[in-house]
Amino acid sequence: MAGHKKLENEEETKPVDLEVCEITLKPKEKEERGAWGNKAEYLLACIGLAVGLGNVWRFPYLCHKHGGGAFLVPYLVCLIFEGVPLMYLEMAVGQFFRSGSVNCWSKIHPMLRGIGVGCVCVSVLLCLYYVIIIARCFLYFFNSFTATLPFTQCALEEGVELLNQTCCHRSNDAANFYYWNNVLQASGGFNDVANFNWHLLGCLALAWIIVYVCVFKGVESSGKAVYFTATFPYVCLVILFFRGVTLPGAIDGIVIYTKPDFSKLASGQVWLDAATQIFFSLSLGFGALVAFASYVPYKNNVGRDAIIVSLVNCGTSVFAGFVIYSILGYRQYEGIGRVAEVSSGSGLAFVAISEAVSKMNAPYIWAILFFSMLILLGLDSEFGTLEGAVTPLVVDMNLFPKIRKEIVSAVFAAILFVFGIGFCSGGGEYMILIFDTYGMNIPILILALCECLAVGWVFGTENMSRAIEDMQGTRPSKFFTICWKYISPFLLIVIFLVTFVQNMIEAPSYHIYIGCTETAADLVEKQTLPATAQFLGWLIVVFALAPIPLYMFLNRDSEPNKIEFLKSILYSVKEDRVYEMEALFQHQEPNGVANGMANGDHDQRL
Repeated sequence: MAGHKKLENEEETKPVDLEVCEITLKPKEKEERGAWGNKAEYLLACIGLAVGLGNVWRFPYLCHKHGGGAFLVPYLVCLIFEGVPLMYLEMAVGQFFRSGSVNCWSKIHPMLRGIGVGCVCVSVLLCLYYVIIIARCFLYFFNSFTATLPFTQCALEEGVELLNQTCCHRSNDAANFYYWNNVLQASGGFNDVANFNWHLLGCLALAWIIVYVCVFKGVESSGKAVYFTATFPYVCLVILFFRGVTLPGAIDGIVIYTKPDFSKLASGQVWLDAATQIFFSLSLGFGALVAFASYVPYKNNVGRDAIIVSLVNCGTSVFAGFVIYSILGYRQYEGIGRVAEVSSGSGLAFVAISEAVSKMNAPYIWAILFFSMLILLGLDSEFGTLEGAVTPLVVDMNLFPKIRKEIVSAVFAAILFVFGIGFCSGGGEYMILIFDTYGMNIPILILALCECLAVGWVFGTENMSRAIEDMQGTRPSKFFTICWKYISPFLLIVIFLVTFVQNMIEAPSYHIYIGCTETAADLVEKQTLPATAQFLGWLIVVFALAPIPLYMFLNRDSEPNKIEFLKSILYSVKEDRVYEMEALFQHQEPNGVANGMANGDHDQRL
């Protein structure tokens, strides 16, 4: 091969064009980067990041809604063609380029730096509102240390309006009333923020303190925390499973959860929900997986890691469904409400499960166990998301070169805490809806699509295959390269188009708290999202995605010949990029902490 002959003669070899593909690993970067203590810490951190609250309160509901066991068909199809390939891709990129999300994509091409910055933006958005849900779990957790759980009775505080003094009794739904009136202290809409929950603010501060303590030294501290935060939820799940299946009526709930109805598979919405659930439950597109993988040894079996984390995540979702629906079956047996009427999300955990737990013997024990599980599931995801935001800011972008990472993390957490105070107001629930509906859907889909295009059509699947072969000793199968280049981008485009069209045709709806009226006992009313709220939501989308075109514009002159960049997209692999790959391999030999675990076991492919 002519290219290899050139490489043998340094005088004839052209210098690597780092403007095109900035991939040289700086010696200083090797010295400063930390490392996981061992392989177990890395895998537990990835599993903790992926397994979150959605595994407990969204997947089981989707399974019940879309044909029970039949839903596993589209779920597994999307896992195979979308979930595992994208996780493999993100882990491989982070492990190979030894950087956070910003530098990884800019090393492929400087014009792609905006992908990483966009990942930082969505990570910040998620950190901002996700922690308030953890704070609510803390509030329920602390309120469970009583002989009589507060959400089981209609006791009201003094000063409540006369109309609402009997509201709880009239609605015959103490748990729902407690959630909306006492925990959320919900107002009458987005523009009404009169109420404020000071107890929730205290729980928010506690949540941020715990998060910071676990991540202030990066992976060196969070790697130790995951031994507990990533494993104890499974202990809770197992205990709750055996308690749930022994309750009367549990079998009815499990049947509703698992009974297959294959006729539902003809609906396109079923496949869309399966694809989005796989995508978001694996925490793809946030940059956290890229950051985590950048701290593992260079010689590491990245493909096996991706498969393990994906299977554990999906297995947890299925197992959690048995726990949740056995308890919901008991709730139906007690005459509190029918399983079919239960929705997903916070209402499932804070209302439906709370009601069911209150009917068990020693309810405070089961409430403490359940909410401690939710707290740890949330904290793990918050750890990873925060690391995905801080690592690029401190290491990749080097915004604070003279300030220690511990101080940067503290300031970053404090700023997010201040901005999160608004979520403790009466309109906090509605603001969370905007962030979740707009900030975590379209931006994440676009970012993941850009990642696939960057690897499949700019860097090239051949180069990615060679990189993976150098890391783990074997090339990825043709299946994965085809997914990266064709199948996964196609699925992401379809999901994005359907989501975008749905938002354009029909505005998102939400439940607004109305309390009790003189003629009705309903606590909430379904309404269309106001125009101002929709506008704010689209501003969030622009905030998250603007870095992509912005950095392309800022770097428009970084490559003298623009046609070459277009060729890399049209033809995917350029011969001069192969030469750059050879140069990069020379810098990626296991050497020092950056390329290995902290225990010094650097040369072994794990």
